[in-house]
Amino acid sequence: MIAINTKIKLSIIVPVYNTENYLSGCLNSLLDCKTNEYEIILVDDGSSDSSPVLCDEYAERFDHIRVIHQKNAGLANARNAGVRIAVGEFLTFVDSDDTVDAGYADSVLEHIKRNDDIIVYGYRVDYTQTQQIKKKQLKEMPSVDAATAVRELEENGCFNMVCMKVYRNRLLQEQPQTLFIPHTEPGEDLIFNCECFMKAKSISLVNESFYHWIRRGEDTLANCFRDDLYEKNRTFIDYRNRLYQALGMDDSQFSLLSKGNLTYIFSCIPNMYRKGHVFSKDRRMAFYREILDSKDVALWVNNTTPENMLHQRFIRLYQNGSAERMDFYYRTALWARNTFDGLWRMIRKRTK
Repeated sequence: MIAINTKIKLSIIVPVYNTENYLSGCLNSLLDCKTNEYEIILVDDGSSDSSPVLCDEYAERFDHIRVIHQKNAGLANARNAGVRIAVGEFLTFVDSDDTVDAGYADSVLEHIKRNDDIIVYGYRVDYTQTQQIKKKQLKEMPSVDAATAVRELEENGCFNMVCMKVYRNRLLQEQPQTLFIPHTEPGEDLIFNCECFMKAKSISLVNESFYHWIRRGEDTLANCFRDDLYEKNRTFIDYRNRLYQALGMDDSQFSLLSKGNLTYIFSCIPNMYRKGHVFSKDRRMAFYREILDSKDVALWVNNTTPENMLHQRFIRLYQNGSAERMDFYYRTALWARNTFDGLWRMIRKRTK
């Protein structure tokens, strides 16, 4: 177990990989505060641009910035490298192409005085292409139990992400140690949070949004083809089931659990028809037949009310009980989306 430094209240872990155009903006926003009771840990994950040089330059200028240079090993391993050397009483994560409000560290240090195990705050999404800004705010809920916090976060779509949460360092170090599991993208944040929330005794939700999640187009991890997405999503569903059971929420909040689990099932469908990566018909039919035969999926369908048109369509097709009809519909609809991408974006915007 690492030695916690009581003079350092907060460790901010920033994984860095080829973000030379955004890194200075990120670091300048983190440095815009009054406190000196924090450290910034930059983990250069084998960048091939000028990011490593920028990391070293900032570390030379500021005593409370430390740098780790390592061979490229992925986001999970980069974050773990930072966790292993963090000496703050609390720690958090900031992506190197995002920014935060001025006084971010000052605000976080005020909230950790509540002595909770986890602090969660809202965020704003900055869309660079459209110049839109959307703010996600949480209800102020000081020092509540994990079940109450999870319910509120799940209802607001804020549970999975780690960058908007602050964790007591000791919570992660308690055995079994909580680290990110490599090669579990795109759900490594979910797994990490499930483990942390099952350990946490007290959690605060803060009605402030000082994290800026910068969205630069739609070429994100979530939109990439993944050959093993269904297998990984079943793992994420298992973790959510474990979390709800451990917190005694599996009965009282079953509709919330069902809705989230169905979202993971639904997300596998467009992945099977991605342009240039279309699954074979046998593989698609095997997927549809498996979910149609699943007792768990049947329970989730019967215990949730889908809120958007795409999920409602999935439920109707599922209830029809025909794998062939599901395949025909999605093969046609997603061919049209892939072929007429601009028109699809307009339709999707109107149906949200």
